[in-house]
This record gives sequence, C-alpha cells and structure tokens, in this order.
Amino acid sequence: MRKKEIIIIISLLVFWGCAAYLTRDNKGSGEDSVLQPIIGGELLVSSKGGYHSVEIYKLENMLIINAESETEFFDDTQLTVETQGDISPEDIEIIWMTIGGGTEETENNDFIIAEIKIYEDDELIFDTKINFIKKAIEAIGEAFENE
Repeated sequence: MRKKEIIIIISLLVFWGCAAYLTRDNKGSGEDSVLQPIIGGELLVSSKGGYHSVEIYKLENMLIINAESETEFFDDTQLTVETQGDISPEDIEIIWMTIGGGTEETENNDFIIAEIKIYEDDELIFDTKINFIKKAIEAIGEAFENE
C-alpha cells in the first residue's frame, strides 16, 4: 500500500511539472474562456501567482472575482460576492499557496492555490480557496482507479 501511494505522489508531481512546463508560455487566444465581460466595473485587486491570476472587480453592490490560468488543466472561473457597504482594496486579501500549503514560491514548488478573503466593516464575508490544479489531480486519480 505504501509503495502505491509513493508512486501516485511521484506521478502527480511529474505530471504537474510536465504540464506546467509545456503550457508555461502557451496561453492561447482565450476563445474558450467562460468569464463574462465586466462592463463598467472598477478593478479593485489584481494578483498573479506563477501561471495563475486573480482579478477582483467592483460593480455596484457586487464583487466579481475572475480566476484565470495559463495552464490547460484549469477552466477559468468567475465568482460573485454581494456586498452591503463600500469595499476597498484594503478589505481584500489574496494568499497564494504551494502544493504543500507554503506561501513561498520556489523553483520546484509553484503556487497552485489562491485563498481569497474579503472583509466588510472588519467582518469576514467571503473566504474561499481556488485550486488551479484540481482538474489535473482528479484526472490522475481516475486513471489510477481504472487500472
């Protein structure tokens, strides 16, 4: 059992490294993006972690979160958060994490998770994590299940 777990972990890391390397500068035209255009919105925060980016726009009483990746194994994502008061960039925190949960990016340990926290009147109103390689991990898991 232990040997199988080690093989799975090594396979995941090799697959993720190869996929990241092959898609590093291969963003494409964006034709397949599911993100809806934001007309009249104010960009509050923009953050980039390795091959991935998060942008947060303010549109009336709503925040729109766009998460995009240069890799092929992440479908661009758009989330919305309703607000009651005024939200400023200081009320938004984006924390980038590696596969091990660290917040320091290294040559062999890229950022793969963005945790987004939004505060309104010093109260946490939104806290979510976006996993940019979840689809790749699920595909590898399914491949091992089928063996």
